[in-house]
Amino acid sequence: MTAPSSPTSLGHKTGRNAFALLACRIGADLLNFLLFLVVSRRFGPEGMGEYGYAFALAGLVYYSATLGIDEYGVREYSRLPVERRPALISNLLGAQLCIAVVAVLVLLGYLFVTQPRPTTLTIIIAMSVYQLGAAFSATLFVPAMAEQHMLAPAIINLLGRGSAFVATGLLIWVFGWSLHTAAIAFACGGLLMVILALRSAASFKARLLPNLSGRNVIERARMLWSFAAAGLLGQLLNRIGVIALSLQVGEAAAGIYATGLKLVEVACLPLFFTGVAVYPRLCHAFADPAAFQRLARQGLIVGSALAASFALAMYLLVPPLLVPVLGERFAGSEAIIAAMAAIVLAQGMEIVLGRLMLAANLNVARAVRIALGTIVCVLLTVSFTPSFGIGATIAALVVSYLMVDLLYFGNLFGTLRRRSYAPA
Repeated sequence: MTAPSSPTSLGHKTGRNAFALLACRIGADLLNFLLFLVVSRRFGPEGMGEYGYAFALAGLVYYSATLGIDEYGVREYSRLPVERRPALISNLLGAQLCIAVVAVLVLLGYLFVTQPRPTTLTIIIAMSVYQLGAAFSATLFVPAMAEQHMLAPAIINLLGRGSAFVATGLLIWVFGWSLHTAAIAFACGGLLMVILALRSAASFKARLLPNLSGRNVIERARMLWSFAAAGLLGQLLNRIGVIALSLQVGEAAAGIYATGLKLVEVACLPLFFTGVAVYPRLCHAFADPAAFQRLARQGLIVGSALAASFALAMYLLVPPLLVPVLGERFAGSEAIIAAMAAIVLAQGMEIVLGRLMLAANLNVARAVRIALGTIVCVLLTVSFTPSFGIGATIAALVVSYLMVDLLYFGNLFGTLRRRSYAPA
């Protein structure tokens, strides 16, 4: 039997994984940022609004198709006997394929009702293919992530995403293609990710033929619904502002808000990938109440400090750089972007607490709390955005996230306290 790893070696491995995930994601996001500059300078806020709207809808498809499989899969894979692990991937792929079809049908219904312009429709379709490729890749990466071999998935993600961003940017800036024509490169990037992810899963001897039996689909749907609901509603919580501003105010306002959301996402990346890297360790530690409590306390302290630091950095450093970096058409949006630093703090805490909720088997409670936060955000956004514009949209999102954070904290505190006093 292999000797257990020491806490120091586990910490080093977690740090290396977090660094690899973050470095590759930063590399991809730098390329995405360059594309962001190309789109904003070539097409202005109107083009960014169209781009942000398409990405928001495609993001909902992604979270519908992933079903939270990357989070559920890592947790279950790390706890299963070795001989049962290959079948888990086949079962997950079968359920994911069925629900991805449903997600695409829902998107087509929405597009039929809203009747977007042909150019916007092309961008939405291309980005949806890209996001579907990323969704299935996340499932295929489960063995590598659970075994804490996270470098290969990080590099594959960088290749798939980076190729889409670079090709789209070059087609627009160098060859003068329109946004909707160049966006076809996104679909190619998604296909590349799937091909490379299949090789990664095969190296762990995973069964790659999806199990499409009705029994499996129903069983996986029963297990995954809370993960799926949390992911999908979390995306809606973030993106409802872009959709509302596009439909109720205008593409220019939606473009400014989408710009701020992209900066918020970048600011929260270190928190997200640190959580991904430590997640397998948290799942193992949950069997030991004392160890889990120690890790939970450390996570809350470090996560809170990081969230506050990143929010302050965005508030102070980003606004003066907007016009020099993005162009004159973003003049006057500095105060709006500075105000969105509050989202970094509120969302950062949700990332920290949400990961602890999953490791503590509180995925159903997490889904319910996210649902409540999303309902509040939708009601506030739709009610106040037409009258008060982007300011109301930002306030609605911050208030909703803070409410979710408080509910998470209450759930975790109660669970940890009960486990502390439970008999061995």
